[in-house]
Amino acid sequence: MAGEQQATISVEWIDTTETPFRPDATTQIFAELEPLEADQASFFTPTYTSFFNSSILPPAISFGKLPDFEAPKRELIINLETTSTVPWEGRIITIGVLDPNALEPKAINFIQESEEATIDEFLAFWQQSPYTTLVAYNVAFDYRFIYAVLQKYRKESKKWLQADLYDLMQQQKQVKNKFVPGFNKPGTLEQWSTYLFGSQPYAPQKQLFKWYEQGNIEEIINFNNDKLAKAYGLWVLNKVVEGSIPGAEILARPGTEGQSSPESTNPSNPGHSEETIPVVCKECLQDQTMLKTDKVVNCRVCGTPIAHP
Repeated sequence: MAGEQQATISVEWIDTTETPFRPDATTQIFAELEPLEADQASFFTPTYTSFFNSSILPPAISFGKLPDFEAPKRELIINLETTSTVPWEGRIITIGVLDPNALEPKAINFIQESEEATIDEFLAFWQQSPYTTLVAYNVAFDYRFIYAVLQKYRKESKKWLQADLYDLMQQQKQVKNKFVPGFNKPGTLEQWSTYLFGSQPYAPQKQLFKWYEQGNIEEIINFNNDKLAKAYGLWVLNKVVEGSIPGAEILARPGTEGQSSPESTNPSNPGHSEETIPVVCKECLQDQTMLKTDKVVNCRVCGTPIAHP
């Protein structure tokens, strides 16, 4: 086999009568070892050299100021019902709110026997809420009235002062929610709701005062919920136009069947378009219109006769 090696072992025997040497005792040998003399006295230690050179550093890179990240805007629709248009002549009856961004928007009403208890209940909700923007039709009225009541009862609410305002009336008047020169009539919430949704007022404004005197809380809440729902409808349509909410089908539109066009033909005078004029009911203060040719019409809300002006 390749790589194999062969060896021969030879064993020889010697015949002798001599006794092998064996020492009588173990011999110990002691030796003192001395260190070897080093070739040099010390090891070589190089001198420390700093390799950092600030003159060859690359220039600092500036990324500019970081953007200011704003907290997301949370909107809350609000509507007050009061016994007067000014705080010093009346009081708050109820404060209604509605979250328009909720999956199922529901109205909440704060109403207590006393005005202070009502504002306390509302403040407890407002202070703990995430809302940053108040939405209303003529939001300045609601905002100022509550502010005046906070002053009246010495209530603290920094969050109320920091709230942003979104006025639906201002937007309906001039499209942009800021000052735009012009002489457009803003219209009322009821007029816009009738025009856009075909809805009617829940009841005349003076009926609310009767319910308040009677202590009919259920009807007061229903009245305020109707206002909140109509403000919500305007808010949604604004979002539809700006593209924030797709699809106008999500809200009902006013029906056109059985309704005449704004310029209806007068059968007694073919080719003549009857014009209308604005009038106001003296009882319920609702804005409406009547034909120029009419002498008297009945208010479509309370039925009170309205004479031609």
